[in-house]
Amino acid sequence: MSSQILVSRPYFDTWVAAQNEKYTQLKWILVRLQIKVINLSVSVRLNREVKQTLELDWSDKQLAYSVGDRCGRFNNRSTDTQRHPSSAVLVCDEEVWCKFTVDNLRLAEREEVASQALRRLIERVLQETAEDLQTQCAAVDRTLNQCCMELSQAKTQLELHLAQILEQIGAQERNISSLQQAVYDKEAPLRVAQSRLHYRTFRPNMELCRDQPQLSLLGEASELNSTVSALQQQLYEARKSFSDLEESRLSLEKDISCKTNSLLIDREKCMTHRTRYPSVTVLSGY
Repeated sequence: MSSQILVSRPYFDTWVAAQNEKYTQLKWILVRLQIKVINLSVSVRLNREVKQTLELDWSDKQLAYSVGDRCGRFNNRSTDTQRHPSSAVLVCDEEVWCKFTVDNLRLAEREEVASQALRRLIERVLQETAEDLQTQCAAVDRTLNQCCMELSQAKTQLELHLAQILEQIGAQERNISSLQQAVYDKEAPLRVAQSRLHYRTFRPNMELCRDQPQLSLLGEASELNSTVSALQQQLYEARKSFSDLEESRLSLEKDISCKTNSLLIDREKCMTHRTRYPSVTVLSGY
């Protein structure tokens, strides 16, 4: 009986499909972020390699500058000079040295440009992701509010119907009590009529005839039996109706309890947690 007043929610299947689509979108966002994390890790590794190369080159040039500065300070009166035969060992000529330095600088500049481009791309992806998440959050909030409103309306209708059922149960209890009293009230007249018929069977000989009192007693007993049978049938139907009403009451109370619990979860727990949803700035990584 309670199912007749439940609020239909035709949007539920659409809502589930929308949630699945949102979940797919979130998974795609996560994949994009994971790819960017991998790209960022590669970029960091390359930048560290370039940094190490530049530091080594700078260290070599710093040492070469110190050596050149020391050599530039030598003169004919220097006391720390001595002969070093066969010491003019060279690794490369000046053109190769210049090319090595220029290549290192170009590599560093290229990695710097790539890092800046990757950083801008990641910032844009984070911004888009934050906006998408905020959009999803707003959509979920609207859906939760709609669901809470539907649940509240259904709960109100169930409570109204429960009040009607309780009123019907009270009326049926009074009806059962009245029928039981009516059956009880008919028991004494029925016993009297049947007792009269019984004792009249002891009339002797020709006195045992179908006289008018006998016919009246038979009619009265038959009428009382019919009345008691009708009252007992009504009592049976009233008790069956009372049992059905009790089942409806239990079903309604269970439905009301379920919807109360659902409202507690959606409104008091889910919505409370969602008020602390991070802002776009936080979702963007700042």
